[in-house]
Amino acid sequence: MVNPAKRSHAYGMLLLLLLLLSPWLRAELAAHVDRQVIDENDVIVLEIRYGGQARGDDFGFDRLEDDFIILNQQRAHQLALIQGRPHAVTSWSLTLQPKRRGALTIPSFSIDGEQTKPIIITVTEPTAQARQEMAQMVFMETDVSSNEVWVQEQLTYRVRLYYSENAVLFGELPPMPRFEEAVVEPMGGASNYMEVRDGQNYLVIERRYALVPQRSGTLEVPPESFVGAVRVSTADGAIRRRNLRLASEGHRIEVRPQPDAWPADAPWLPARNLTLGDAFDPNPPRFRQGEPINRVLTLQAQGLAASSLPELDFGTTPGVRHYSESPVLDEDRRGDRFVATRIQAATLMAQVVDFIDLPEISVLWWDLDSDTIRRAVIPSRRFPVAPSNLPQALPDPDPVNGLARPQAAASPPESPVGEIGTWPALTLIAILLWVGAALYGLWHIRQRRAQPPASTAPPVPNAAAERKALLAACAANDPTKARRALDRWLRACGDHGDTLLQRVPPESRGALRPLLAELDQALYSSAAAKPWNGKALASWVKRHHHSTPPSQPRPAALPELYAPNR
Repeated sequence: MVNPAKRSHAYGMLLLLLLLLSPWLRAELAAHVDRQVIDENDVIVLEIRYGGQARGDDFGFDRLEDDFIILNQQRAHQLALIQGRPHAVTSWSLTLQPKRRGALTIPSFSIDGEQTKPIIITVTEPTAQARQEMAQMVFMETDVSSNEVWVQEQLTYRVRLYYSENAVLFGELPPMPRFEEAVVEPMGGASNYMEVRDGQNYLVIERRYALVPQRSGTLEVPPESFVGAVRVSTADGAIRRRNLRLASEGHRIEVRPQPDAWPADAPWLPARNLTLGDAFDPNPPRFRQGEPINRVLTLQAQGLAASSLPELDFGTTPGVRHYSESPVLDEDRRGDRFVATRIQAATLMAQVVDFIDLPEISVLWWDLDSDTIRRAVIPSRRFPVAPSNLPQALPDPDPVNGLARPQAAASPPESPVGEIGTWPALTLIAILLWVGAALYGLWHIRQRRAQPPASTAPPVPNAAAERKALLAACAANDPTKARRALDRWLRACGDHGDTLLQRVPPESRGALRPLLAELDQALYSSAAAKPWNGKALASWVKRHHHSTPPSQPRPAALPELYAPNR
């Protein structure tokens, strides 16, 4: 039998426990934190529990952002039995990082008449020892390639995050910076490598950006910040996690305006290693009256955006029509600099059989290496124009009946009496020729019956072999063989356009055009700066799935003439 005193004591303990848990079990609202005193590099966890259904918007958690950064927010739902009846319980867990030192307040929350009390959090300055330990564990740096640049000159901005090789880092690098007075473009993705600082190994996460100032004056680059956590293993084998907040130094960049020596009517173009070249297709060009010749101009420069490259002017040539295409802009990276390319193509058609003079084409640019004005020039060139190989036009039609107007002929003299006239003799000859042609046709039909019909299908060109030869020429960096093999391969694929560009689909011409220009420059230009490399053309051939179209079934032969009934 249970002792009544012990039973009474157990009931008392159960009642006390229910009283302690009553704020959580009833439909009430409660909030508490894990700590109320932290340093500025630490975080707190705020727990909120409500005995009912609710959403985070009902409490206005955004009010916390006045004093804290919400690093994480989680919500959970539970069912609890209160007096034998199920009740829903909603709870939130928020990880908060203080924005500054001092006394910070977590505001009160209220819902359905329930309200929590404000909570005061004291944020202290970390000790010198804790600060030094953290600085040796993880830090962030930023730098710029130059503190003084010309307007529209590209500079490189680097953001690097260092952390000890014995640590595990949590968090993300800051997003790409944005400026109203500068264009910012990422230079690839984040790179990871190891670096030694003061005898200690650090893992480094680095991002690079290209900055192109658009206005002169002072460009302010604000400090970068990183919010995250680091986990390390202590000497005794324990694992410790520390929340952290890092900040880098800012930068001031002086952007110089255009120099006074620059012509006012010329577009400003600061660059390095600017080149201007042209190429023809076919190369060398052989102009004929009324037949098209393709000309491609290529402008390339380092240290500026492709959008800054000026439009190229082909000029006007008497007796020549120009049909320009839309320019192609491209940007590549060479080290810490962008390589901008502008390609402009046009079709030239000579209208006269004579000599034509293509005018000089030049681009004025500012050399950033020497701070001087330079001019890239394509000199004027003279070409002969031969007569066209196209068929001549038919005679002008008769405006009355649409037939070709015959030339007027003199009336034949009348035949003497008793002789055969000219027209009857011609008629007799025509009848004899017609009878002879009919007899020959009947004989030819009998001969065809006696022999099996021969196949008239043309031999199928071996496109695969030509493609293999083209790739071999590219691998050998042989521009002569590559040019010939490219022509044979495209012809083997069934494309017989007048030029190489016309033998590929329109969507592939933009990528092939600069490759042809580079190939022609290596073949025909005396100013080639370096040997031709076939890697880019081989890459295009591998991507360009150009194959011979599948053979169509041959149509059934026509029935023989005068075939006997079967």
